[in-house]
This record gives sequence, C-alpha cells and structure tokens, in this order.
Amino acid sequence: MYDRIICGGQVIDGTGNPPFRADVAVKDGKIAFVGLLPPEAQAQEVLDAQGHYVTPGFIDAHSHADVTVFGNPQSHNKAGQGITTDISGHCGTSNAPRDQASLRHEEEKLGRPAGSMGYLSSYGKTISQLESMKLGVNMAQYVGHGSIRAIVCQGENQNRPLTKKELDHMEGLLKEAMEEGAMGVSFGLIYPPGSYADLDELVAAARVAARYDRSFSVHMRSESLRLVESVKDMIQVARRADCRALLSHHKAKGRANWDKTTLTLPLIEQANREGMEVELDQYPYTASATYLGVYIPQKFQAQGRAHTLELLRDKNARQEIRKAMEQVNPLEESNFQNAGFAGTLISRSPNHPEVEGLTVAELAEKWGKDPFDAAFDLLLEDNFDTDGIYFMMSEKDVIRVLQYRRTMVGTDGGGVMPGQITHPRIVGSFPQILGRYVRDLGVLEVEEAIRRMTSLPAQFFRLKNKGLLREGFDADLVVFDPLTIGCPSDYHTTVPNQGIKAVYIAGQKVVEDNIYNGTCAGQVIRAGR
Repeated sequence: MYDRIICGGQVIDGTGNPPFRADVAVKDGKIAFVGLLPPEAQAQEVLDAQGHYVTPGFIDAHSHADVTVFGNPQSHNKAGQGITTDISGHCGTSNAPRDQASLRHEEEKLGRPAGSMGYLSSYGKTISQLESMKLGVNMAQYVGHGSIRAIVCQGENQNRPLTKKELDHMEGLLKEAMEEGAMGVSFGLIYPPGSYADLDELVAAARVAARYDRSFSVHMRSESLRLVESVKDMIQVARRADCRALLSHHKAKGRANWDKTTLTLPLIEQANREGMEVELDQYPYTASATYLGVYIPQKFQAQGRAHTLELLRDKNARQEIRKAMEQVNPLEESNFQNAGFAGTLISRSPNHPEVEGLTVAELAEKWGKDPFDAAFDLLLEDNFDTDGIYFMMSEKDVIRVLQYRRTMVGTDGGGVMPGQITHPRIVGSFPQILGRYVRDLGVLEVEEAIRRMTSLPAQFFRLKNKGLLREGFDADLVVFDPLTIGCPSDYHTTVPNQGIKAVYIAGQKVVEDNIYNGTCAGQVIRAGR
C-alpha cells in the first residue's frame, strides 16, 4: 500500500531527458516507484495526471524568504508556483547575524517587543529557531557578507577597508555560519555596507566558504555601465578563492547597456571550461525590484540608516544628494539613472499604501512636489522602508540569459500574502517561464526548463535527494498542465497562478488546483548535513 499514486502523467525527471509516460508512487515521504504500476496497486490517495507533466519540485535558486519568514512562515507564494525548496539569504543580507540596530528595526517592523528576537544576533540560534517553526517550503540559506560587515564595523563609517582585527572578526563569523549549515556567503555589492568591500575582502570571505565546499552568490557591483567588468571581477574572486560562484539575477540594465549579455555569457562559459563552477540565476521579467533607498548614492549611506534619514531631513544635504543622483557615476550602480522617475513604480509603502502602484513621477504630481522631494519625503515617512519596481531591461536579454545552459531560476523575493501587490516574479517566475517562454514563445524546450528548475540547482547547492524524479529521492513533486500553466499576475494585480494541479513536499500535498492549502511540510536544510 502506497501513500499516494500519481498515475497516467508524462514524467519529466529533471535530467533534461524528454518526457515519458509513467506512474509515480510515494511512501513515507520518498519516491517509491517510477514506472507502469500493475492495476492492483493501491494507495491512500490516487491522482489522475493524464494530460499533465509530473516533475521534481522546483528549487528557488534566489530567494529572500529568510527576511520574511518570521512574519510569514508559510510563504504561500512559493509553493503556489511549484517551489518546494527555497534558497535565501542572497544579495549580502541575511536574517542573521544582525547588528543591534537592524535587529531592533526588524522587531519594530514586525511589532515585536524589544529583545524578543535576540536570536537574530546569532546565525546558529536563528537556524535553530527556524527548525522549531512550521514552514511552508523547505528552506536553506546563505549568510550575508553585508550583514556581517555591519557587525564588525560596529556602526562606524563603513566606507573603508576593514582593519586586520575586523577582517579576522568577519572570517570568524563566516566560519561559525558555515559550521551551522550556511550554503555559503552572499555579496550585495550595490548595497551598503557590502558595497564598500574591495576584491581582497571578497576573496577572503569566499575562501572561508570554499573551505567547507560552499559557494558565494553575488549581486554584482554593476549590472549596467560596468556589467562586463563586474563579471570579470567576480570570476577573478572565484578563481582566487577557488570557490563556486553564483551570479545573481543576471541582466543588463538601462537601454544603453542592452545586449551586453552577448559579452558576459561567453566570459562565464570560458571560466567553466577552465574548470571553475560559475552559474547564473534569473527571473523572467524586464523590470527589477528593490527598496527605493537605492536612489541614494552610497556615500550618503556610509553611516547607516539613521544618519541617511537625518541627511534627508536637511535641506542642504538634499541638494547634495540630488546633485549626486543627477551625475553619471560609472563606478556606482544607479537605478535612478537607468529607470528614472517615470520608470520607477512604488510597490510598497508602509505609511502611504494609497500611493502603491504609482510611479515616482505620478507621486510627485499627486503630492504637488518636485519628484526628488517626493521620493525623499516618501523615504523619510516610510523610515527608508519603501519598495520600488524599476523598468530597465530588454526581453532579448531575458531570453538570451534564459537560453544559457547554466542559468537557474529565482524569484528574487520572499514570502507574500495572497493578493498582496508585488513584483510578479515573486509569485510566478516558474509558471511564467513554462507558460510564456516554453509554450508560447518556444525559446526553450520543456525538459530543459525543468532541468534548470530542479537538478541544476540541486547539483550546484549540493542538495541531497532533491532535483530528480527518481526512486529513493524526496517526494517533492509538481503536477502541471502544459496547455494552461502561466502567471496571470502583473505589476498591479496579484492572482493565483494557472495550470498547477498539485504540489507535494515530502509526499504531502500542499497545493491543489493552483491554491496553497496551508499544509506546512517544509524543513530547514543545513549544508553539509
């Protein structure tokens, strides 16, 4: 007697091989049988999968669910698009370890009493806290270099090289995180304080990860004017540290930089030919998203959030910030330069939800203000916690990166509640690829798309018993209709995905007909264990 039988479907096993007709049986959270079952085979539940594909569960290679999990442990939007395992802690920021200022900010944001989330000061204690919680999907995470740098600099001016003592402290905190199961170290090189690190510091951090056979992921210093140079820099870091590398959400931002992926992809492929392991992740959209504070040049953020807010309150400092924003600085990324006020959509404003869905240009008109002042005032009133969506990329580049064989899929987002307005990548990246790019545009074969979503990330992240639909592997499974799967959400509306018949985690059904059913079957995954 099996626990579940999924019968009559076309299996795509994650290897990249074509679909084949097979039944899949599950018992005790594992895949017990793949093949043609005899008619007398029985199970507690049988799902008719005729006309559907049956695949391994999808792995979100680039997530930020670690920073939302304490307010939304179910992460409804992840399982709702077929994700069964979530890799978070990217872009240099992780939920732990936190410096005291950001720890208190997190408690205030979630409405928790001061000191109630003290576990965030320790990576190990935070992972143990996660293990005590009921999670919607499996979770593993990187440790953020920027988060650690904020601790070792102790709130001082961070726009400088680390001292020898600080570097030793950083390496000690990284070592502790690796021993507690971190997937590696993540860099966020447009976000202070990680943006202030030089290559030697990044190499030192990556070497700690490499000693544990872990990797580094990186939001590069530039995805626009210096995109090619940034790729070369990260390949250099990977080579010097002898460390596996993941280049995050690979893209070319700003019209003047479109088609630069024709230059970056050969560089990455050559690095792999030389014996390195350099991979990419991507979301399938032409707009990016991050907090609106990236408008502010980094030199004004060197002393932390509170100091930056003080500058925004000062009329003369505002003029300096505005002047710096208007100048092109090839050494610093600028979403303002690449998207502009008309190309920046306000996606979340804690204190002004009525302006969500407006561009900054429309906000300025609504408030009767200069657009710089409108943006600065919104950041002030939201305590620097406003989010934006930036329209900057070309679909030609999206397709080119998608077709590259070393590209994995990531949502670049955390958990959101049903119906919450957000970037559609966060709720539907995987159905978007399978619907628009596989079925409608035909730029990728379905078996290759599934490989990018399953075995490729499982191999890169060294995930045991995941990524393949094979007997003995974990019963993390997705059943979807290739004719209807898709993401109907857009930048103003969030609705359920289409075409997802069922999702299983460890053999438990968590999604039925596109809707997450509330089952919490996820487990924390510690690297090396």
